[in-house]
Amino acid sequence: MYIRHPPKKKITAQRFWKKVHVKIVNQGDNPAILLFDSKENKDPFQELPLQAAYSLSDISHQVFDQYSKVFTIKLQYIFYKERAGIRPGQVSKMQKLTDKIGFLAKAVEDADYQGVKEFASDMKKLGVPLEHAPQISELLKLASYNYEDMKQFSVCVEEKLFRLDVHRDRALTYKTEEVQLTAVDEVYIEQTADGHVTKHLCRVRVFFLSFLSGMPEVDLGVNDMTRMGLEVVGRHDILPVPTEQWIRYENIEFHNVVDKKAFEAEDHIIKFQPPDGCYIEVMRFRTRPPRARELPMQARCNFIINGNKVEIRADIMVPYHATKAWGQVPCEDVAMRIPLPECWIYQFRTEKHNLSLSQVRDALSTGNINLATRMGSVKSAHRRAGKVKGIDRFLGTLETASQELMETSSGSAKYEHQHRAIVWRVPRLPKQGQGSYTTHEFVCRLTLTSFDQMPEKFDKFCYLEFTQPATAESYTVLRSVSISEGSGEPPEKFVKYLARHEYKIGINFQEGKEKDAYRAATAAPPPPPPQQEAEEEMREYEDFPEENGRKDSDSDSD
Repeated sequence: MYIRHPPKKKITAQRFWKKVHVKIVNQGDNPAILLFDSKENKDPFQELPLQAAYSLSDISHQVFDQYSKVFTIKLQYIFYKERAGIRPGQVSKMQKLTDKIGFLAKAVEDADYQGVKEFASDMKKLGVPLEHAPQISELLKLASYNYEDMKQFSVCVEEKLFRLDVHRDRALTYKTEEVQLTAVDEVYIEQTADGHVTKHLCRVRVFFLSFLSGMPEVDLGVNDMTRMGLEVVGRHDILPVPTEQWIRYENIEFHNVVDKKAFEAEDHIIKFQPPDGCYIEVMRFRTRPPRARELPMQARCNFIINGNKVEIRADIMVPYHATKAWGQVPCEDVAMRIPLPECWIYQFRTEKHNLSLSQVRDALSTGNINLATRMGSVKSAHRRAGKVKGIDRFLGTLETASQELMETSSGSAKYEHQHRAIVWRVPRLPKQGQGSYTTHEFVCRLTLTSFDQMPEKFDKFCYLEFTQPATAESYTVLRSVSISEGSGEPPEKFVKYLARHEYKIGINFQEGKEKDAYRAATAAPPPPPPQQEAEEEMREYEDFPEENGRKDSDSDSD
């Protein structure tokens, strides 16, 4: 792997990528990340013990040199400050209050004590204009050419952070108390080229972040089937419930802050004392995906090879929602990766001009512009799905009918060198105002020359990733949050649901004979095969045995 060195940005120094060897070890009870100059070195040049306040960023990519990019991930220390600011939930409340100012003036004029009291109650619900702003400090920035290595590193660090011991050792006082909950579905699916699902896994992770005064105790209510009918919570503790479905836990794991004895003895009640201003993973468990139900997104990929012409086709379809629990949940940040052979990559690379700020300053001072070059990627063209029937018959002899290398009906596609694949990205499916069962297509047409090689083997799978703003796979619902031994005032509560999907789909390879489009459109249909005269068969009448053996006829003379 590579590390960005030095870790902190400086005005007088430039940062660069330094090759390192990374190890994650346990030093006593605490895990740590060790960095070595090489694999043979025994003494690390940097040690970083992990803490509960550390977190990992999402995997992104960055320019490594003029020819390639690398995948990057940051290890960050996050702490929060209470400062003046308007939270997202306060904007809608302020709009409602501005509409009631006229009613307040009328209540004051008429000496209506009840109307003034209602407006004061609404002002109290608005809360103090304070927010808990995160302050992020970057500790490490690591990079690698391999996407799977970065994902494995992220999983290992998150596993170590989940096992850390965290304790609340002091009582703090906040002017505005707040609780944030996040439920995340992680879905992994493997499909064959025919669409048969061979593996379907679902894991749920529940995260908790709180800013509470005193030494509070938290009771978290989840739609666990064991707790059905046993919930006793206050009116202020109930959270909005999008569905009344109940689930069963499997392979449940808890953070060390959760009282495991109370969970086993008191019918799966979840009690814990949260750390202050620390984003922790409270619990994780698995659920069994529903049977005989359509996947939230269906995709397939075909490689059609006709002599020296190769056509890569992919299509995506979002079916109708299976239940009314969440309704139609859109698929966001859709990314489909189609691996390419190494010998075909040059057709998707192009040379582009690069103009930096230093070159602009030199051009302004000297009057000469020296444009540098870099390697870029070919992007797709947008085409509407479908075409006029039989249009190839009219455009077959025209040379002006231009075809792009890649075409998409939705989103955009381009070759991304860090993935060694064509990546088709769509921001949202289905689009605004678009219904279900709409097919979105991607087409790539390659014409190989005599110098191009046909690879001996292709990658057998393509990959699809997307997110959904709901736990539509496991139907996990956070039903209530009860706070005891705190300040006594109910805190503001925010709940977020998210589902991350990852598909591994088999690619269908087809081979055919090379044929010109004009000749294919004007070719005469093959003659039908000659029909053989069918021999007359004798009918057997079960109800009239005397008619058996006679030849059927419509005439009355027989």
